[in-house]
Amino acid sequence: MAENVLIICLLWACVSVCECEPAMFGEVSSPQYPQPYPADILEEWDLEVPQGYQIQLMFSHLDIEPSPNCYHDSLIVMSDKKVLRKFCGQNSTDRFHPGDKPIMVSGNRLQLIFLTDDSKPKSHMGFTASYQAVDPKPLLNGGVRFINGSNNEYHSVIEYYCNEPYYTFEGSPNVRYTCSVDQKWTADDSKDDIPPCVPVCGMNTEVSFGGRVFGGMPARPGQIPWQLLHIHPRGGASLISDYWALTAANLVDGHENTEMTWLGGITEENKPPVTMETEKIIIHPNYQRVGHYGFTSNFDNDIALIKMSARVPLGPNIRPVCLPNKTHEPVMEGTMGTISGFGGFKQGLRSKILRYGHVQEYTLDKCESGDLPVTENMFCAGDDVKIVDSCKGDSGSLLFFPMLGYGSKEQPYEVRGIVSWGPERCGNTGSKGFYTKVQNYLDWIRETMANN
Repeated sequence: MAENVLIICLLWACVSVCECEPAMFGEVSSPQYPQPYPADILEEWDLEVPQGYQIQLMFSHLDIEPSPNCYHDSLIVMSDKKVLRKFCGQNSTDRFHPGDKPIMVSGNRLQLIFLTDDSKPKSHMGFTASYQAVDPKPLLNGGVRFINGSNNEYHSVIEYYCNEPYYTFEGSPNVRYTCSVDQKWTADDSKDDIPPCVPVCGMNTEVSFGGRVFGGMPARPGQIPWQLLHIHPRGGASLISDYWALTAANLVDGHENTEMTWLGGITEENKPPVTMETEKIIIHPNYQRVGHYGFTSNFDNDIALIKMSARVPLGPNIRPVCLPNKTHEPVMEGTMGTISGFGGFKQGLRSKILRYGHVQEYTLDKCESGDLPVTENMFCAGDDVKIVDSCKGDSGSLLFFPMLGYGSKEQPYEVRGIVSWGPERCGNTGSKGFYTKVQNYLDWIRETMANN
């Protein structure tokens, strides 16, 4: 009985201290190497390095009977059930010889299959190769760290993380892998793929109340970090990811093939901005275009997407706003939202600082539209009491919800409207602006971003 106890304890001790496989590196050779390999064999090797690494294979020597398309004897390299390469030959000048170039795949597994026919073997030695774990490109906008243990030991835990508070894993707070007793790196949530880090939207750094755009309150740094500014033509846009921004089609109409420079991360025009150059400008296909100097008589589908030429460096003063969900309720759900921009704030004066104001939604019968058509893709908003209105130079800027000061992690700020058009004179009692209803374009926005 004592002997049995001793055996069990020894086994437990071995499992507890041995390094967790798969290994960080290893070697593999053909049967009988460096002697000639036998005929009529089928050998397979499953090579694996720890999860989160890429596997790299490097041949030290390869001498397999050459034949057209490696018909007779061959070494097949596979990844994810797909054939990557098929090798034979005696030197690096042969078409089917790997030479001195390593083979690397994006995953952490490779399979080798060595197959020979039943012909009498000649003096071909076969192959020998080494494989190793290679640190892949760092997780974009994130990284990896050991939470427990080190050097891939049993019970070690590694965690992938995003650069908070500006990025997060979509639908998951963290991604962890544990080195288990069966010598596998296993994801704690049973998922094999490491999700990308996505920008956190709709968060700002401060809370405030009150103000208006036409003659309104100045914004403080970090309050409206998704606001972008274009100088000429003057207008705004809202950042919705670390590459994309949303604006009005009427602002960028005629500029699709030009490089526009956008400014972000500022509340004052003369402060050093984050400068962004456009890669693509995509106007909604159903918008009635008139070009640079044309005058449109129809603002339906007044929406456009801007893709920047480089990733926008997110920080406390420049962050994206969220897209809304579809709803059949009023755009602002019976309460007030906030508009912002660098447009007019007093009669004839253009603001050099970012201003904001709070507005409510009105039914269309209470909004002055003149001869311009009003469609279901628009809504109007303003404030009769405080004369809050968007104005010239605000075009393309956003109306966001909830009202500034009431956003939270549970209810982040969303872009509900894009400043589109309004009466000739802004800031008059009873005047209200018209906004593009963003929720009507969610499918177009997501499809356009995914395809570009």
